[in-house]
Amino acid sequence: MDTYSCGKKAKAILIIITIALVAFAFIHSSMPADISSEESGNVLEFLQKILDFLGFTPELTDHIVRKSAHFCEYTAIGAMLMSCAFAFDKLKPYKYYINVMFCGLATAVCDETIQLNVEGRAGMITDVLLDFSGVIFGTLIMLFIFLIYKKRFIAKSENK
Repeated sequence: MDTYSCGKKAKAILIIITIALVAFAFIHSSMPADISSEESGNVLEFLQKILDFLGFTPELTDHIVRKSAHFCEYTAIGAMLMSCAFAFDKLKPYKYYINVMFCGLATAVCDETIQLNVEGRAGMITDVLLDFSGVIFGTLIMLFIFLIYKKRFIAKSENK
């Protein structure tokens, strides 16, 4: 068996979720700076309350929250891109690794390019690198999970 892929519905669902995550990133990049800052401020306030409740008192800043959000957002995008690859070939999803990396980098570049045209925002190469680092991290997490899945899948099929 050369390939073992998911059904059409599963593929469609994974692709739709991936597109939704990319749209989410692009929508947030389209927000003017004042709206984006207000949203980040609300998240910062929320996180600070949770950390205070748990007894932690780290120095969180708006900058840390924004950069962490970007990294997490792109980690999810990388994980979903790799999940799409898995949907097309459960035994060798890594053969799509270059495609996943290209799509992740292209998404990060487009995201920052969008910000060049938004009031008060700036597209930065360092943000592209941060976003792409998230893609790589999400991809590696999924490859690790798929490796575990593959070992179990092969073990089950050998025991039959």
